Amino acid sequence: MSHDTAALKDFEPGVFIHLHDVMTGIRKLARVTEAGCTYVDLDSDDCTPLPIYATLDPQEVGNMLGWGLHLVDSKPQLHPAWQALCERLVNSGEGVLVYNRAARWSFDNLNFDFDQAMAAAKAETATIARGRKALDEMASKAGALT
Repeated sequence: MSHDTAALKDFEPGVFIHLHDVMTGIRKLARVTEAGCTYVDLDSDDCTPLPIYATLDPQEVGNMLGWGLHLVDSKPQLHPAWQALCERLVNSGEGVLVYNRAARWSFDNLNFDFDQAMAAAKAETATIARGRKALDEMASKAGALT
């Protein structure tokens, strides 16, 4: 592996990033771990942090508070709907990554329908979970070869 391919990017722990998912081909929302150079993309205790490689084009995307402040500044008439949606998302019982995916979808689409946002978030999460499963299977087979 060349040095450029293995180059890691650092972010502030806890921030959300978008990056390319090589297992599924999508851009996914993930949360940076305490290490600052790894991320998790599923809301489970056994989600192994993965490295944030520069080749995955990771971009910090902020958080719900920042997205809401942007709406206050740029489209204040939409902020009440955003705020109501965020309250429902946070209290939905879903994991942090799922409800932040829903919020990001709503922010990007300026659509504050809870059901549509949650459906988009759950679809992205399911795609990521399938990619993680395929990655785990590859790793398991590679370990069996040694």
